[in-house]
Amino acid sequence: MKKPVVLLVHGPNLDMLGKRDPAQYGTFTLADVEKAFAEKCAELGVEPRFFQSGCEGELCHAIHGAMDYAAGIVINAGAYTHYSYALLDAILLAKVPTMEVHISDIRSREPFRRISVIQPACVGQVAGLGLRSYLVGLERLVREHVLPSPETARRARAAAEDLDAIRGEINRCDADLVALLRRRLDLSARVAASKAETGKAVYDPAREAAVVARARELATPAYAGPATALVATMMRISRERQYDVLMDREADGFRAAAGLPPHADASLDGIRRASFAGAAGSYSAMAAKRLFPDAELLPSRSFAEACDNVARGRTPVAVLPLANTTGGPVDTVYRLLRHNLHIVRSVDLSVRHCLAALPGAGLGGVRTVSSHPQGLAQCSRAIHERGWGTEPAENTAFAAAAVARRGDPSFAAICSPEAAQANGLEILLENVCDTDVNATRFVAVSRELLVTPDASRLGLLLRLPDRAGALAGVLDLFVDRALNLSSICSQPVPERPWEYAFFIDVNAPALDPAAIAAVYQLERELPAVRILGWYGG
Repeated sequence: MKKPVVLLVHGPNLDMLGKRDPAQYGTFTLADVEKAFAEKCAELGVEPRFFQSGCEGELCHAIHGAMDYAAGIVINAGAYTHYSYALLDAILLAKVPTMEVHISDIRSREPFRRISVIQPACVGQVAGLGLRSYLVGLERLVREHVLPSPETARRARAAAEDLDAIRGEINRCDADLVALLRRRLDLSARVAASKAETGKAVYDPAREAAVVARARELATPAYAGPATALVATMMRISRERQYDVLMDREADGFRAAAGLPPHADASLDGIRRASFAGAAGSYSAMAAKRLFPDAELLPSRSFAEACDNVARGRTPVAVLPLANTTGGPVDTVYRLLRHNLHIVRSVDLSVRHCLAALPGAGLGGVRTVSSHPQGLAQCSRAIHERGWGTEPAENTAFAAAAVARRGDPSFAAICSPEAAQANGLEILLENVCDTDVNATRFVAVSRELLVTPDASRLGLLLRLPDRAGALAGVLDLFVDRALNLSSICSQPVPERPWEYAFFIDVNAPALDPAAIAAVYQLERELPAVRILGWYGG
């Protein structure tokens, strides 16, 4: 009788076992693993086959091919475990019982290694046993799925039949719940109509608390928590339904009050002047040139001055850095956005800072470096390792100008190569960023809320009430309306100690009805809501 075949699949870097981080992966080699695996296969009455590749596509093809001959697969996908949805799809497609194994305990490793995207397609996972992970996983796979005993097979069939029956009951419960939810939402619409006549607010915290408390009382102690969560969610969805009804009655009026135009037909092609903070060679200047290639660019001494140029009508737009992939949000700019400015366009600019000093100055003689605080943060590792002192500047280009002006060979700037060249400096280090993937998002701001046809991001400024779960409630609202947040950050409200304003970016096409409905609801439930912009880029 021909023996069933079990395929052992290895992903990237596992051919380097024995050389790769022995503390995590031991000193045994891939050949040692295959030898032990083959011996265990002989003991279990199955035939082994082996495949290893660092190429995702080749691994997928090997799994596809196993459909023709293998009764089971044991897989150590290496790093692909944590992000290869292609492997997940291949395992699901093949329908060959697959056991996932790992040499180290991935649950105690770095956060990204604790996630296995292939696990849902596998019949089990064994990790943290070193070489024995393969043998334990193989034995489980064979005894439970490849060559199960008659009793094991009978129990498996009975469990599958029982699971099918339970799922049938769950489907019927879900149908009942959906029917009840539909009925409740219809009643919520009638409530909204009544509130429209009486002027009562949709959100009534006391009423919601009473409904939730009643649900808790109706449930047995074991189900009090789930009943509370279910009814609280239902109340939130019912509230959203009421807002939808009310907004249908006053959609045009609300859009006008919020400053939203009737159509997303604005154009930035006519922009002929743009202000920016910095001087020639600054990243802001480069971003402004990218955004408005035909415009006259007006340098400013600070972000505040660039915005003041817009407020006073000297330029229709100002270009400002909003956030960096390494240094995070530019706090000063977020504070300026609170003052009647609107984002109309964005651009992401790659940032590769250099270290620049006077011609002839040596790297070893540098004692102090100057840059914008964001630039210093983006190069903190080099600053720390070399023991440099720091001197903040208003702008990276201003830092370069200060080095040229001061004439001190121990004083250097962290700036763009363009700023170094513009100020006659010599580049001592080409790239001093903490990471090779360093980018800054710049935005163009204007006094008007202009929505262009290609707008894809809605920026909001929210101030939340001082109550438990306020932020969670806002986030749930976006989830309910299938709106994805691309960023969220907070800033303290200066005039209200320990209160925070939240800046949120929502991925939504221009004047998207679901996004407008979310803003409508937020405007009625939060202390303050402002649309910062609906922009593309």
